[in-house]
Amino acid sequence: MLLRRLLRLAPAFLPPKPVTASSSTSLPGTRPCDALAAAGLGGILLTPADSGYEPQMATWWSLNAQLRPWCLVLPRSTAEVSLALTTLVAAGHGAGSWHIAVRSGGHGWPGSNSVANGVTIDLSHLNATRYDAATNRARLQPGARWEHAYAALQAQGNVMVAGGRDGGVGVGGFLLGGGISYFSGRHGFGCDSVVNYEVVLADGSVVHANATAHADLWRALKGGAGNFGIVTRYDLQAIPSTPLLYELRYLAANYSSAVVDAVVDYAGRNASYGDDALVTFYSHDVSISPAGDTVIGVIHVNTLGNADSGDASDGLEGLPALVNVTARETMADAAAGSKLPGGTLNAGSTRTFKNDPAILRYCVQLHEQLVASLTRSIGADSFTTLMFLQPIPAYWGRLGPQQLNGGGVANMLGLENMTDGAVMWTGGVGVLTGGEAALAVAQAALNAMSAQVASFAQSVGGLVDLVYLNYADPSQDPLGSYGADNVAFLRRVAAEYDPNGVFQTRVPGGFKISRVG
Repeated sequence: MLLRRLLRLAPAFLPPKPVTASSSTSLPGTRPCDALAAAGLGGILLTPADSGYEPQMATWWSLNAQLRPWCLVLPRSTAEVSLALTTLVAAGHGAGSWHIAVRSGGHGWPGSNSVANGVTIDLSHLNATRYDAATNRARLQPGARWEHAYAALQAQGNVMVAGGRDGGVGVGGFLLGGGISYFSGRHGFGCDSVVNYEVVLADGSVVHANATAHADLWRALKGGAGNFGIVTRYDLQAIPSTPLLYELRYLAANYSSAVVDAVVDYAGRNASYGDDALVTFYSHDVSISPAGDTVIGVIHVNTLGNADSGDASDGLEGLPALVNVTARETMADAAAGSKLPGGTLNAGSTRTFKNDPAILRYCVQLHEQLVASLTRSIGADSFTTLMFLQPIPAYWGRLGPQQLNGGGVANMLGLENMTDGAVMWTGGVGVLTGGEAALAVAQAALNAMSAQVASFAQSVGGLVDLVYLNYADPSQDPLGSYGADNVAFLRRVAAEYDPNGVFQTRVPGGFKISRVG
C-alpha cells in the first residue's frame, strides 16, 4: 500500500475472469484462428467481436503494448498450450505475414508479448500457485501475478520465494529475464532459485528441465528468455515468510548527494548485509510535486524485519523527509502496495555501470535535463519520469551456484566474475497526454539519455556489459551483453531444443539469440 498511497496507480490486477468467447458458430475468419477453432480450442478463443476481448487487452500494463491480435487463445492447461502452439505452427504463414506472441503478465515493451498481425497465446489463466511442504518447493504458473502468488504461499505454508517486488508483474517474464528481488542479497536473482521448469517445446512435447534432466536447458532459461519454448510451470525453492521492515522516504532533490552516497555505500557492501535491500528513484510527477520539482524516493527493506540492522540507507534517516512511512508487512502486502503506474504510454531504457559516484551524479544531471526538455516539448503535466538507481553488490553474481543447497548453477547474466559493485540505471517516462506523437518524443529523449549514460561511463572506465533484459528497450541487446561464452551456450541450447527455429522466426517478439551480432 505504500507506493500506491503516494502515486497515481492503475487498478489492482485481479485474477482473470473466465474467457467469454463468442457464441457464434462461424469461424473467426483468419487462417490461424480458424485452425485453433478447428482443433477444438474455440471455447478459449477471443476475437475482437467478443465482449471479453477489450477487457482482456486492458490487462496489458502499458497502453502502447496493447497490440490487438486477430485472436487471443487463453490455455487453461499445459496440454492446451501444447495444442495451441503446434496448431499455430502447422497453420503456416499463409500468403501474408503473421506471427505468434506469448504473454505472461503483460509488462514487456510493445511486441515482446503481443502482436498486431497474428495470434497471442495469453497465459493469464495459467495462474495457479501451489506449495509442496514435502519438498519445500513453490510451484508457480507463468500467468500468476506476484502479489497473488505471495498471498497463496503465505496461506498454504507461511513461505515465500525470491520473486518480484511489483505485485502486478507476471511470474513468467520476471523469472526468464533474471529477476531482481528484495531477497537478492541472500538468494541472488529470482531465476537462481528455480529448481525445475516445465517447458512446452516447439514440437508440442513437454519436458522438465532441472539439475538432472535437460540441465543445459535449465541453465539457459535462467535469463535466456523466450528462445527455447513456453514455460508452463516454475518450481522454486521456498524460504520462510517473515514480515518485512519496509521503509519509504521521499526527499527533496537538494539531498541528491546524500542519496548517491547511500547507493555507492550499499553497492560496495559484502554479504553480511544481505538481508537489507535498497532501491532509489528520482521522479517528476506534478501529482506529487505540483511545482514540477524532482522528488527522490528511497525504499529500504530488511527481509528479516530487523529495524536495527546495518541500515542500507545509512546517512539518510536524519534528513527532513517530505514523506516517511515505515511498516512491517508480509511480502504479499508489500508487493500489492508497490505496483508502478500503468494504463499510460511508456518508454524505458537501462544501463549498468561500475559503482562510481561521478557516474551517478551525471545520471542525476541528465535526469534534470530530460525533465526540462520534455517540459518544453510536451508540457510538464503531460508526462511522469522514474529514474531508478539500483545498487548491485559484486557478490550477487556469485550467489547462483550457492543456491539449492549448493546445487545451483551460474545464471546467464554473466556477473559471476564481477569483482566490484555496480549500479543499474533504469529510465522510464510515462506519457499522460499527447498520444503516440508525445511518446515518440519521450522515447527519443530517453534513448539519447541512455546513450549519454553509456558514453560517460565508458569514458571513465566504468561501463559494465550487462543490459538487464527485464528493463531493456527494443533497441538494446541484452542477450549480447551476457558475454561471448554465454551467447554461444544459448545458441547451442536453442538449436538443440528448437532445431527448426520456431521461437526465432514464428515467435519473433522479445530478445532473440539469433539476432545477436
